Amino acid sequence: MMQPLYILSACSITPQHTYDPEHFLDPIISADNGKLYSLDPDYSKYISPVAIRRMSRMLKKGITAGMKCLENANIKTPDAIIIGSARGSVTDMENFLKDMIKMKEEALTPTGFIQSTYNSVNGWLAMLTKCTGYNQTYVHRGFSLELCLFDAQLFFAESTGPKQILAGGFDELTEEYFIIRNKIGYYKEQMCNSVSLLSHSDTPGSIAGEGAHFFALSNQPENATCAIIGLQMLQQPTTENLTTVIADILSQHNLTNDDIDILICGMNGDSRNHFLIDPLIANTSPNTTIATFKQFSGEYDTASGFGLWLTNYIFTHKQIPTAAIYKQGTSSRIKNILLCNVTIANNISLILVKAS
Repeated sequence: MMQPLYILSACSITPQHTYDPEHFLDPIISADNGKLYSLDPDYSKYISPVAIRRMSRMLKKGITAGMKCLENANIKTPDAIIIGSARGSVTDMENFLKDMIKMKEEALTPTGFIQSTYNSVNGWLAMLTKCTGYNQTYVHRGFSLELCLFDAQLFFAESTGPKQILAGGFDELTEEYFIIRNKIGYYKEQMCNSVSLLSHSDTPGSIAGEGAHFFALSNQPENATCAIIGLQMLQQPTTENLTTVIADILSQHNLTNDDIDILICGMNGDSRNHFLIDPLIANTSPNTTIATFKQFSGEYDTASGFGLWLTNYIFTHKQIPTAAIYKQGTSSRIKNILLCNVTIANNISLILVKAS
C-alpha cells in the first residue's frame, strides 16, 4: 500500500487552455499537420524580463507552470522539487550543437549547453522558491513523470510531520525532433485533424505534442482535491499481465471494476496499441465512463501529466468535459478515477486516484 499523494493544486501549459482552466476546451485547439504546440501564457509574472530573453520556450514554460502551481496551493517554499523529462530542453541542445558545428568547436558560449540539461528547470524553481531541500530529476522516457510520483511517495514515507512537494514533468516539440521521430514511425503518414485522431486508430503512428505539468503534493489531506493511492508501471505488458495488475491495484483498496467511475485512457490513435487498448476497454464496467485526452495533447513522453491534470480538473469541477468522453457510463458518481497511459513503445502506467 503506497503512501497517498494528496494533490493540492495542478498547473499545465499545453496546446489547450489548461493554464486558464475556465476556458479548457472552449474552444478546442486543433492542428492538421500532426503537431500540437503548447500555448504561451504571460511569463513576465514569474520570470524577470532580463532572464526571459535568455530562456528557451521549454524553460519558460516549466518555470511558469511550476510557480503558478505553487501559488495556487499557497506554497512559497516546497520541501522538495521532483521533476521528470525524457528530453530536457531540446531547443537549447539543438542550438548548442548547431553552434558547435558553425564555430568548429571553438569559442562556444556555454549558455545553450547549461540550459539544455534535464535539471535546469529544477534549478531555476529552487532558486525562485529558495528551496534548499531534496531536488531530483528523472529521465526515464515514458515513465519520467511516474517515477517522480513514485519518488514523492517514498519521500513522504520517510518524512515526519507535514511535507509539501512540487512534482511535475515536461517535454517539448521541435521541427528537427519531429523529423527524426517521424523517420522511425512515431507519427502518422497520412496526417489527420488532431480532434479526429482516435477515429484514425486503424493506422500506425500518432500525432506529436508537448507540455509542462506540475502538481503541488502533500502528505496531509487538508485542502486537497484528490489523492493518488495507486501507481504501477508496466514495460510492454501482455493483455493478461495488464488485467492482473489492474485487479491487484483495485483489490489493495477493496475496489472492483464496478467501483471505477472514470477510466482516463491515454490511447494515442496508434493501431499497434490495439492489443492492449481493446481488452482494457472491453473489461471496463458498464458503470465506468471512458475519457481520452491525447487528441488534445498529442503524444510525448510525459503526456501522462496531461491525463493527471485532467483527473484533478474533473475532481475540482465535478464533471467530465463533454469533448473528452469516449464512452458514457451509467454511474454519475465521481469518486474513483483510473488513469491508464499507453506509450507508442507499448509501455503502460496506471495511476489510481480517489476523491479527497
